[in-house]
Amino acid sequence: MSLPGFSLGGVLGSRSLRQRSLKRERVRRLCSDCCGGGGGLNNFGRGRGDGDEDFGGDEVFLLPAVVPLEPEEKLEVITTTSIITDLAKCIAGDFLSITGIIQPGDDPHVYEPVPTDSIRIESADIVLYNGFDLEMNLMPLIRNASDNCKQFAVGESVEPMPSCESTDTPDPHVWNDARNAACMVNAISDAFSECDPEHSRIYSRRARRMNKELVELDQWIKKSIQSVPKSKRMLVTTHDAFQYYARAYGLTILGTLMGINTEEQPSAKMMSELISEIRLAKPPVVFFEKTVSPTLIRAVAEDANVDLCDESLYSDSIGPEGSGAETYQRMMAYNTRVIVDALGGRTGPPPLAFSSPP
Repeated sequence: MSLPGFSLGGVLGSRSLRQRSLKRERVRRLCSDCCGGGGGLNNFGRGRGDGDEDFGGDEVFLLPAVVPLEPEEKLEVITTTSIITDLAKCIAGDFLSITGIIQPGDDPHVYEPVPTDSIRIESADIVLYNGFDLEMNLMPLIRNASDNCKQFAVGESVEPMPSCESTDTPDPHVWNDARNAACMVNAISDAFSECDPEHSRIYSRRARRMNKELVELDQWIKKSIQSVPKSKRMLVTTHDAFQYYARAYGLTILGTLMGINTEEQPSAKMMSELISEIRLAKPPVVFFEKTVSPTLIRAVAEDANVDLCDESLYSDSIGPEGSGAETYQRMMAYNTRVIVDALGGRTGPPPLAFSSPP
């Protein structure tokens, strides 16, 4: 008879993950000491003393080699952005250990690595990052990681749009189209299956389920945007993070204060041109973002005599716990509600029965 979580004299089954081998060997040695190499039952005796103990006439023996197995070693996965972290956790479940570097609410454009980031990346089995130069300050650490660390640019599974500044510079904000997020989910599933083939069927099944959810989310966003009067379907934002969203869901980017990188500072000329465009087009509101100071965009809105939206958007991150935008899907639904409400449309309940791994 076997007991769940226990081994009688050895570890059952094979494992593909390289870290498990040492732990299996430690368990085997412990089992051998208990029942194989040290005399089996005699090694335990009848009690804790050297001689016979009086147990009321009944001899008591300890069961040999019933050794609790330590939890299986998991591959260590390091993710860069909070969006990738969330998607990766939905695919990995309990089979992999996921650690995110850039936390919810933090801006990947300006994130500065700390010493522990180098240690984490160097010891990782897998690194998932967006690519298209989103995480510029982390890339030297990722590129210099050991050969044992497999790296996957999951955002680059999407055909990029050019940035507003240059056709040679890709826009990294691919996740703002739910269909692109499905491509990222598939890339994550493929990466996990390559590194942990033992669970590849489970990763693939979870990816298919998430893709179905993302199709439902995509359709809900389209329907919500269609409720906005056509003359008001315009976006003015702090930085150029919503090209993919606008293209996918039928909005026009009227203008942005900054380009695709939040490190850039707008010139007086750029601000003046944006103010002129806003005065001419008369959008209902100007939007600002969670990860960027609203000071300059507020000044633009005031000069253009247009309201600044009461609520800010998540452009490069999911939200912290309690924000209503704690997952990728909830973040997209949150942004859509803010945009649609501000532009004069209406949203129904979003399809938020979202993934927790089976």
